[in-house]
Amino acid sequence: MYKILIDSRERKTKIVALLRVSDDREVTMDSLTGDIDIVASIGKLLEKNKLKPENVSEVYSNPGPGSFTGLKLGATIANVFNWAVKDIPISELKYPEYGGEPNIQIPPKKG
Repeated sequence: MYKILIDSRERKTKIVALLRVSDDREVTMDSLTGDIDIVASIGKLLEKNKLKPENVSEVYSNPGPGSFTGLKLGATIANVFNWAVKDIPISELKYPEYGGEPNIQIPPKKG
């Protein structure tokens, strides 16, 4: 069985990891890290490891705390995958733990 972990707590550094699950242990098989496109990275990991979305039992995201936008992004991607591919009911989808109110700031202008 396989799972995919999305860690998007940090704004510029995201991790997408493909995990093999056996005997209730999760072992990282492959991962991509950096300022990456999460959905494209999931596709690359599946293709590289000759897997199809149906081979993945669950996609889950790090619940936080962390970047408000990053946590929301990771949870949304995981929830859409689990709902669309695994037919998980909306009532069972996971939500981030923000750890406080969002601190949204306008990025500085580049010069």
